[in-house]
Amino acid sequence: MLLTGLLMYSSLVGCEKSVWKNSLDSPGQLGLAVVDALNQEDIEALDHLRVQRKEYLDWIWPAFPASRPPNNFPGDFAWSNLNRKCNTGMKKWVAQYGGKDLKFVDIRFDQPRETYDGFQLLRGTVLTLRNAAGETEELKILGSVVVKDDKYKLLSYND
Repeated sequence: MLLTGLLMYSSLVGCEKSVWKNSLDSPGQLGLAVVDALNQEDIEALDHLRVQRKEYLDWIWPAFPASRPPNNFPGDFAWSNLNRKCNTGMKKWVAQYGGKDLKFVDIRFDQPRETYDGFQLLRGTVLTLRNAAGETEELKILGSVVVKDDKYKLLSYND
């Protein structure tokens, strides 16, 4: 329910400004939405929290050095690899943490922020949560987070 509310709010706010769908206002909202989706064992909700193919190919991939000479890696190739990694990760993390009544505590980034044309990447993502026994756990299940127009969205899930 919380995830649905956040996504609806995000969509309404997004009407005022050109941002991508399902982006959120803060890293904390993103972390909370991930934990909510895990508790619901909802892979589709997890998928909606990450950058989608068109977004990746239209403005993320062209900003990466590997997309230009001398490398010139095709965007579809890069997306295919990223998408496969994300799908594997989402299934793995739902199997391991899904339905366990986890509580979001914090999200932090242990690596320096990287700036690209039109967006930034927050790297070294650590998701802190509290399990049903009241113990805190630090998970490194999320990849980088994209910041664009002061909105946040996952780039990937770790596999």
